[in-house]
Amino acid sequence: MASNRVASRYAKALLGFASERNELDLVESELHMISSLVDASREFELLLTSPIVKPNKKKAILKAIFKDTLSEPTFGFINILVTKSREALLPIIVGEALSQIRLIKNIKAVEVKTATPLDEASKSNILAQVAKLHDGEVELTETLDADLLGGFILRMDDKQIDASIKRQLSTLRRKLTEHDYEPEI
Repeated sequence: MASNRVASRYAKALLGFASERNELDLVESELHMISSLVDASREFELLLTSPIVKPNKKKAILKAIFKDTLSEPTFGFINILVTKSREALLPIIVGEALSQIRLIKNIKAVEVKTATPLDEASKSNILAQVAKLHDGEVELTETLDADLLGGFILRMDDKQIDASIKRQLSTLRRKLTEHDYEPEI
């Protein structure tokens, strides 16, 4: 929990600095790039968390990776994290900063989990239904889970709608086992 609080404070500091310089959109795109790099490269994540690699060596490696691709605010922010020995929190800070940007821009993150990929008509129907609940932009993330068998699970904030075949079968199984069936003779 303490790391989430620290990540929130660092994210607010970065976004505040980027807002002052009118570079919030640029920093957002760079944060997305860093997030995808962390997701794609286990070695990069290990570099950030390794206590064996000295801070000056980490700075040199990060400079080689990011110097030409990141803006001054983002690159300077990463240098500050390494100086303060907080570089292991970079993935958490990036995630927190992206969620704070969503709040600033009034964008709702919605996750839809289905057994098969959604067609465009289903996506637009889901977006239309979510638009009734949220007055702003919606960021739809689709994930596949073959265990659902059919239907979908929709998550938005702390709300979840489970309209999957798996849940319906589970509910039916529970109802059938709760009541003993005694045939009439």
